[in-house]
Amino acid sequence: MKALQLDLNKASAGLVLSLQKRGIPTPPPMELAFNLDVSGSFDDEHRSGLTQGLLTRLVPWGMVFDPDKKMDVFTFSNGSGHACYVSEITEKNHAGYISGRIIGKVPGYNGGTDYVHVLRKNLEHFGYMTSEQFISKPQGGGMFGRLFGGGSKPVAEPAVTAPQSKKRALVIHVTDGDNYHDDKEPTRRLLRESAERGDQVYFLFIGCSNQPDTFRYIEELGREFSNVGLVIVKDIEAFVNMTDEAINEQLIGDELLEWLKK
Repeated sequence: MKALQLDLNKASAGLVLSLQKRGIPTPPPMELAFNLDVSGSFDDEHRSGLTQGLLTRLVPWGMVFDPDKKMDVFTFSNGSGHACYVSEITEKNHAGYISGRIIGKVPGYNGGTDYVHVLRKNLEHFGYMTSEQFISKPQGGGMFGRLFGGGSKPVAEPAVTAPQSKKRALVIHVTDGDNYHDDKEPTRRLLRESAERGDQVYFLFIGCSNQPDTFRYIEELGREFSNVGLVIVKDIEAFVNMTDEAINEQLIGDELLEWLKK
């Protein structure tokens, strides 16, 4: 894909105008996170510049919503060790970000797909969870049992990291396919508990695939939880070349709009 040429200031002004047209006169301040799937099936899109174009399109969102005009970038594949915080991205360092900081450089590049670990990191980053909380840990039972409970002999593990101040946040989670089966219930539980706590976090999943039924699980999450939305992008190149107004219209659904108004 040819490198996207985007006037970031113009795009930022377009986002503000889109919000004003839909009843939000002043963009509410919040943190922005960008989660990027680095599983093997997404490698071609990274190397061709498609996901760089998508990331560039979202830089104006950080410029508009975040008080420091940035987004926090996370990457994920399968396993807790492969969900990581990369760095902040701004209008000054976004060019070549995927090739310079992500391809072949982040843990788990070309791995599989789990969601729960990076979503947990998001919640820790924004102050809604600690790195270790009181959880039920079975003596045996596998990785997800250790994380979320199970087995016949639970052991309480105390929190060891004090929570940061809680920050309102929008998490944009970009993936090209479904997560592993044993990740589905832990992810659902994490999102349910976040909603029940009243965390001021909205998770906007962006599914990038032209294959039908690829995102059935995320569609279920969107229907089940008021803190989860889904936008499906069937052609990334066509999407990133849309007008600012068209992109904003597609990304800001009614549910997200209502959350922004709170």
